[in-house]
Amino acid sequence: MGLKGSKLDFQTPYYICDYMAGILPSNCKNILEPTPGQGNLVKALKKYDLNVTASEDFWKVEGRFDAIVMNPPFTPMDTGYKILYKCMEMSDAIIALMPWLTMINSEKRTKIIMDYGLVSITHLPRNVFKGSRVQTCILNMQKGYQDETIFYNYGT
Repeated sequence: MGLKGSKLDFQTPYYICDYMAGILPSNCKNILEPTPGQGNLVKALKKYDLNVTASEDFWKVEGRFDAIVMNPPFTPMDTGYKILYKCMEMSDAIIALMPWLTMINSEKRTKIIMDYGLVSITHLPRNVFKGSRVQTCILNMQKGYQDETIFYNYGT
């Protein structure tokens, strides 16, 4: 969620990583984690005996994956959106930890995500990333999904 090694370094907590890995479709075996940071998501995914590709240089990764699980950088946020859009070309299933602003401050971006297919949004409590003022959520995206989007409130 931030720049590694800086004051803005917010790694995904293990319990959130486990939640994200747990909502992957069961038929997914080859997973990309495009922004691994310290590897918390990679460790959680490997507990499910998945083949995980984690690259420190996402822009050089090629190919298709059964699913992508990620927490892209939020600073600068346009980088996180560019990563999300490229991932939409690389997989039919994406689990992405994103700021709430992803869904509420751009009609165009919301339409792109909804057109791809948004199965669910999980609202995360503010204290997930201690010291951060960014409200976050997990987007569970499946290409072609057009049914109703389900809203979850994590922890309740």
